[in-house]
Amino acid sequence: MADPPSHVRPFWPTARRVNESPPRFSGGRMIAAAFVIGFCSGPGQSFTFSVFQPFLLESFGISRGTFAGIYAAGSLLSAMVASLAGRAADRYGVRRTLALSAVVMAAACGGMALSAGLVSLSVSLAVLRALGQGTLVLLGSLLVMQWYARKRGRAMSLAGLGVSLSGAVLPPACFAAIGAFGWQATYAWIGGILLVALLAVAALLVRNTPEEVGQHPDGDGEPQPVPKRKPDRRVFRSARFWILAIALAAAPFAVTALVFHQASLFADRGISGEAAAGMLSVLAVSAALTTLATGQLVDRFGVRKILRALLVIEMLCLGLAQVLQDGVMLWIYILLLGTVAGSSAVMGGVTWARFYGREGLGAVQGSAGTVMLTAAAIAPLPMGLLRDLTGSHTAGLAICLLLPLAGLLLLMRDVEKMEE
Repeated sequence: MADPPSHVRPFWPTARRVNESPPRFSGGRMIAAAFVIGFCSGPGQSFTFSVFQPFLLESFGISRGTFAGIYAAGSLLSAMVASLAGRAADRYGVRRTLALSAVVMAAACGGMALSAGLVSLSVSLAVLRALGQGTLVLLGSLLVMQWYARKRGRAMSLAGLGVSLSGAVLPPACFAAIGAFGWQATYAWIGGILLVALLAVAALLVRNTPEEVGQHPDGDGEPQPVPKRKPDRRVFRSARFWILAIALAAAPFAVTALVFHQASLFADRGISGEAAAGMLSVLAVSAALTTLATGQLVDRFGVRKILRALLVIEMLCLGLAQVLQDGVMLWIYILLLGTVAGSSAVMGGVTWARFYGREGLGAVQGSAGTVMLTAAAIAPLPMGLLRDLTGSHTAGLAICLLLPLAGLLLLMRDVEKMEE
């Protein structure tokens, strides 16, 4: 039977309308995509480079100091690239930016495998560091922030587990592969796997915004009445931006400084190397559990309260490091350090979306990423230099305490009412 004319309203619905149902919300796919993107950032993260470092030193005949310099340069490049990647995501979308990043990162892995000298090694390592540590993590965060509003914290917690899983899986997997095939072949395999995995995610899962497929954030039937706030260049000269950036940068600064100098810090406190190594797994578990919990807490209590609590925990970690002893105190210290590491992964995404909205978020979060990654890159310097000068980490730890203290004091201001 044909449908009645359009001007006649039928008493019964037509078969097409009965079977019609709203499209299923695709946010879960975006969380899965961000999870995989985070996992694939692993080859550019410190935990993977630590496995390859001894083999690179032996193959190229370089010292640890030289390698540290190359690594620091790569970390600073990562900081600069983060801002460019954020702006590219705003202009071209996460999907295209991810596809390009996949090709470049795979090429960097190939460059590591084919490196014949210090120059080619340095370039390949710097690019791999820039894409892994900075760009991929940023793109995964931006994707989740576009698809979720009320549930951003919980969504980001689930997506952030990709980096945690990568830290647990890649080091032993890479070590086994190096033993079987050599470090060059291992890098070649990593490049091929990254290329296939990330291009598949970009093509099959990633959609830049829910509006692109006729949906709304959180799967709501109608968009939430949140005003769009499109930031311009003035936002990077605003007090609000720098207050939030300093508060957020304190976590990667503290974690990087403490983990980088963990061996010498523990040795100074009379803690054995075996105990120090065993604490790494405790740190990873603590970070993963905190990543899950932070999202729930942010959604319930808001960004400012959780960020203030995080800064207090960072200060406790640095304070405990001054008087650290083996036993219960060591466990408390590691659990708190894992809490900082896990929480910061979530807070770095939700904070900027909370204060600046979804429009132009890539430019804001990318520039903030530059600040945070720069802080992480220079973090080992104060403790290292002052230990060489004084013979202990006491002065260095005191200097490191200043950044979270400054962040906490700055957050006493009402950033909500500040101009963008």
